[in-house]
Amino acid sequence: MRCSYDPSVDAFYFGFGATRESHRSIQHYPEIILDYDSAGRPIGVEVLNARKYLPKEALTNIPLPDPLLSLEDAAKQIGLDPATLRQQILKKRIRAEKIHRQWLVEQSALNEYLASRAPQGRKSKRRGAAAR
Repeated sequence: MRCSYDPSVDAFYFGFGATRESHRSIQHYPEIILDYDSAGRPIGVEVLNARKYLPKEALTNIPLPDPLLSLEDAAKQIGLDPATLRQQILKKRIRAEKIHRQWLVEQSALNEYLASRAPQGRKSKRRGAAAR
């Protein structure tokens, strides 16, 4: 489940389950739009003019969605080759989703991966060498 609110257009979105690509959107009521996947299952609801239906406190307390990075941008940010990052995704070491041919990585998933990595290289034998 994921929620987001865009105050610039006053729209609230509530997504069900894992992120899936919307195949079709149908406006069921004047300000209610349902998104469906390719199998016809509902994957999310968008409420237009959200302030009309939802309390202001509820809308302001919704966390902003985590930014999505392309594989190339994520690799550049952490200094790895995109092919290396793709291998880490395929080994399930980094959470990512593939939309069409493009891998997308959430910033938080990239941060978790960096925190979980073991230190690289050998320790210095000299005392205080790391301080230099």
